[in-house]
Amino acid sequence: MRNLHLGCLETGLPGWENTDITPHIFVTRIPGAARLLRSLSLMSRERYEQHRRGVFRRVRYLNAAKRFPYAAGTFDNVFSCHMLEHLYRNEAEGCVNEVYRVLKPGGVFRVIVPDLDIAVREYDGTHPEVFLEKIYVNTQRRDKNRHHWMYTAASLGALLSSAGFSKAELCTYRAGRCPDLDKLDSRPAESLFMEGVK
Repeated sequence: MRNLHLGCLETGLPGWENTDITPHIFVTRIPGAARLLRSLSLMSRERYEQHRRGVFRRVRYLNAAKRFPYAAGTFDNVFSCHMLEHLYRNEAEGCVNEVYRVLKPGGVFRVIVPDLDIAVREYDGTHPEVFLEKIYVNTQRRDKNRHHWMYTAASLGALLSSAGFSKAELCTYRAGRCPDLDKLDSRPAESLFMEGVK
């Protein structure tokens, strides 16, 4: 079984093709680079310890906003957690189309995003900045770390259907068809869980 993890950052798992766009992938390839960045206070202690443990050596660079470097029908499962909202809408559409392309027939795409319906329900007009930060994550300096689109169950289901997925079903935390959910699902609060089947 071949599985693809999109946007894994430091949560790569054995048995999965773990991918991300984090610059730590490139830092780990240069001997001594992580130690130098830490000594210059340009890397947190936590990230430095991850480098020491070799966490980022298991991660392959993949820009989910572009065509995936895999043949059609390569993977049995694709997993993505809190990554799709970091893509602009047209990029997200392209990403989901690519997921569909690289999945085998009957393959499962599990996608987890922040739930816009929950954010809207919790909106407090006396403190709109809390809502806006949740929606845009605009305190992040890098564009890749900000949110560019948000989803409801209806809009995420429509996105999967438009890519060709025959089924798009709501799921719950650590429950679904995708394997390894006990290790992969890590953000139960304020999340929307959905699986599409090719």
